[in-house]
Amino acid sequence: MPNNIKVILYMAMSADGIIASQSGNEDFLSHDNWIEFVRLLGQTGSFIWGRKTYESVLTWDPKYIRSLDQFTKIIISSNSSLSLVSSFDLADSPHQALQILQDKGFTQTILTGGATNNTSFAKEGLIDEVILNVEPVVVGTGVRLFSGKALNLKLELMETTKVTEQIPQFHYQVIKK
Repeated sequence: MPNNIKVILYMAMSADGIIASQSGNEDFLSHDNWIEFVRLLGQTGSFIWGRKTYESVLTWDPKYIRSLDQFTKIIISSNSSLSLVSSFDLADSPHQALQILQDKGFTQTILTGGATNNTSFAKEGLIDEVILNVEPVVVGTGVRLFSGKALNLKLELMETTKVTEQIPQFHYQVIKK
Protein backbone atom coordinates (compact mmCIF):
# COMPACT_ATOMS: atom_id res chain seq x y z
CA MET A 1 0.00 0.00 0.00
CA PRO A 2 1.45 3.39 -0.88
CA ASN A 3 1.60 5.70 2.09
CA ASN A 4 -0.15 8.98 1.25
CA ILE A 5 -0.28 10.15 4.86
CA LYS A 6 2.44 12.19 6.53
CA VAL A 7 3.33 10.46 9.81
CA ILE A 8 4.71 12.72 12.54
CA LEU A 9 6.24 10.88 15.48
CA TYR A 10 5.62 13.01 18.57
CA MET A 11 7.11 11.90 21.88
CA ALA A 12 7.95 13.38 25.24
CA MET A 13 10.93 11.75 26.90
CA SER A 14 13.57 12.10 29.58
CA ALA A 15 16.98 13.51 28.69
CA ASP A 16 18.23 9.92 28.42
CA GLY A 17 15.53 8.83 25.94
CA ILE A 18 13.05 7.13 28.29
CA ILE A 19 9.36 7.53 27.39
CA ALA A 20 7.92 5.49 30.29
CA SER A 21 9.01 3.39 33.25
CA GLN A 22 9.11 -0.39 32.81
CA SER A 23 5.60 -0.50 34.30
CA GLY A 24 4.37 2.12 31.80
CA ASN A 25 4.29 4.99 34.29
CA GLU A 26 4.96 8.44 32.81
CA ASP A 27 4.97 10.50 36.02
CA PHE A 28 8.30 12.12 35.13
CA LEU A 29 6.69 13.78 32.08
CA SER A 30 5.13 17.20 32.43
CA HIS A 31 1.46 17.95 31.75
CA ASP A 32 2.76 20.58 29.30
CA ASN A 33 3.57 17.73 26.90
CA TRP A 34 -0.10 16.71 26.86
CA ILE A 35 -1.14 20.27 26.12
CA GLU A 36 1.34 20.35 23.22
CA PHE A 37 0.05 16.98 21.97
CA VAL A 38 -3.53 18.25 21.86
CA ARG A 39 -2.35 21.44 20.13
CA LEU A 40 -0.63 19.37 17.42
CA LEU A 41 -3.76 17.25 17.05
CA GLY A 42 -5.58 20.44 16.12
CA GLN A 43 -3.35 20.53 13.03
CA THR A 44 -3.60 16.86 12.03
CA GLY A 45 -6.98 15.78 13.39
CA SER A 46 -5.84 12.22 14.08
CA PHE A 47 -3.38 10.10 16.02
CA ILE A 48 -2.16 6.53 16.44
CA TRP A 49 -1.39 4.85 19.77
CA GLY A 50 -0.39 1.35 20.75
CA ARG A 51 -2.45 -0.80 23.07
CA LYS A 52 -0.25 -0.19 26.13
CA THR A 53 -0.45 3.59 25.77
CA TYR A 54 -4.21 3.38 25.26
CA GLU A 55 -4.67 1.24 28.39
CA SER A 56 -2.39 3.52 30.40
CA VAL A 57 -4.23 6.71 29.43
CA LEU A 58 -7.57 5.08 30.33
CA THR A 59 -6.34 4.94 33.95
CA TRP A 60 -5.80 8.71 34.04
CA ASP A 61 -8.39 11.33 34.91
CA PRO A 62 -11.24 10.98 32.34
CA LYS A 63 -10.74 14.60 31.25
CA TYR A 64 -7.72 13.44 29.22
CA ILE A 65 -9.76 11.08 27.05
CA ARG A 66 -12.55 13.67 26.77
CA SER A 67 -10.03 16.20 25.43
CA LEU A 68 -9.59 13.86 22.44
CA ASP A 69 -13.29 13.60 21.51
CA GLN A 70 -13.09 15.60 18.28
CA PHE A 71 -10.09 13.68 16.90
CA THR A 72 -9.85 10.40 15.00
CA LYS A 73 -8.10 7.86 17.20
CA ILE A 74 -6.47 4.61 16.03
CA ILE A 75 -5.16 1.92 18.37
CA ILE A 76 -2.79 -0.69 16.96
CA SER A 77 -2.97 -4.11 18.57
CA SER A 78 -2.52 -7.69 17.44
CA ASN A 79 -5.51 -8.55 19.68
CA SER A 80 -8.44 -8.29 17.26
CA SER A 81 -10.93 -8.68 20.11
CA LEU A 82 -9.53 -5.75 22.11
CA SER A 83 -12.48 -3.82 23.52
CA LEU A 84 -12.15 -0.09 22.86
CA VAL A 85 -14.19 2.79 24.20
CA SER A 86 -16.41 4.34 21.54
CA SER A 87 -14.84 6.57 18.93
CA PHE A 88 -11.54 4.62 18.85
CA ASP A 89 -10.72 2.49 15.80
CA LEU A 90 -8.67 -0.70 15.97
CA ALA A 91 -5.95 -1.64 13.48
CA ASP A 92 -3.60 -4.62 13.48
CA SER A 93 -0.64 -2.99 11.73
CA PRO A 94 0.85 0.37 10.80
CA HIS A 95 -0.36 -0.06 7.21
CA GLN A 96 -3.91 -0.84 8.29
CA ALA A 97 -3.93 2.19 10.62
CA LEU A 98 -2.82 4.44 7.76
CA GLN A 99 -5.38 2.89 5.42
CA ILE A 100 -8.18 3.66 7.90
CA LEU A 101 -7.01 7.27 8.12
CA GLN A 102 -6.60 7.57 4.35
CA ASP A 103 -10.12 6.19 3.84
CA LYS A 104 -11.37 8.91 6.21
CA GLY A 105 -9.64 11.59 4.15
CA PHE A 106 -6.67 12.39 6.39
CA THR A 107 -3.37 13.56 4.91
CA GLN A 108 -1.32 13.56 8.12
CA THR A 109 -1.35 11.99 11.56
CA ILE A 110 0.51 11.94 14.86
CA LEU A 111 2.15 8.71 15.98
CA THR A 112 2.61 8.84 19.73
CA GLY A 113 2.65 6.11 22.20
CA GLY A 114 4.80 3.10 22.24
CA ALA A 115 8.33 2.02 21.45
CA THR A 116 6.95 -1.02 19.63
CA ASN A 117 4.82 1.07 17.26
CA ASN A 118 7.55 3.68 16.87
CA THR A 119 9.94 0.93 15.81
CA SER A 120 7.40 -0.76 13.51
CA PHE A 121 6.68 2.49 11.68
CA ALA A 122 10.42 3.32 11.45
CA LYS A 123 11.35 -0.11 10.08
CA GLU A 124 8.66 0.26 7.40
CA GLY A 125 9.94 3.73 6.44
CA LEU A 126 6.61 5.30 7.38
CA ILE A 127 7.80 8.15 9.64
CA ASP A 128 8.18 11.50 7.86
CA GLU A 129 8.90 13.83 10.79
CA VAL A 130 9.97 13.44 14.41
CA ILE A 131 9.08 15.89 17.19
CA LEU A 132 10.79 15.27 20.53
CA ASN A 133 10.09 17.11 23.78
CA VAL A 134 12.93 16.56 26.24
CA GLU A 135 12.18 16.69 29.96
CA PRO A 136 14.95 17.92 32.27
CA VAL A 137 15.24 14.58 34.07
CA VAL A 138 17.39 11.46 33.76
CA VAL A 139 15.43 8.30 34.54
CA GLY A 140 18.04 5.62 33.85
CA THR A 141 15.85 2.64 33.02
CA GLY A 142 12.52 2.17 31.33
CA VAL A 143 10.93 2.11 27.90
CA ARG A 144 13.10 3.78 25.27
CA LEU A 145 11.87 5.84 22.33
CA PHE A 146 12.43 2.82 20.07
CA SER A 147 12.58 -0.85 21.04
CA GLY A 148 15.87 -2.69 20.87
CA LYS A 149 15.78 -3.37 17.14
CA ALA A 150 18.46 -2.17 14.73
CA LEU A 151 17.38 1.06 13.04
CA ASN A 152 19.05 3.62 10.84
CA LEU A 153 16.75 6.62 10.87
CA LYS A 154 18.59 9.69 9.57
CA LEU A 155 17.17 13.04 10.65
CA GLU A 156 17.62 16.65 9.63
CA LEU A 157 16.85 19.30 12.24
CA MET A 158 14.07 21.59 11.01
CA GLU A 159 13.36 23.65 14.10
CA THR A 160 14.13 23.98 17.80
CA THR A 161 11.57 25.66 20.06
CA LYS A 162 10.59 25.57 23.71
CA VAL A 163 7.39 24.00 25.01
CA THR A 164 8.22 25.66 28.35
CA GLU A 165 11.36 27.29 29.74
CA GLN A 166 12.50 23.81 30.81
CA ILE A 167 11.31 21.64 27.91
CA PRO A 168 13.02 22.05 24.52
CA GLN A 169 11.32 20.67 21.43
CA PHE A 170 13.32 19.31 18.51
CA HIS A 171 11.54 18.99 15.17
CA TYR A 172 13.23 16.79 12.59
CA GLN A 173 12.57 15.78 8.99
CA VAL A 174 13.31 12.12 8.28
CA ILE A 175 15.76 11.84 5.40
CA LYS A 176 14.44 9.19 3.04
CA LYS A 177 16.54 7.70 0.29
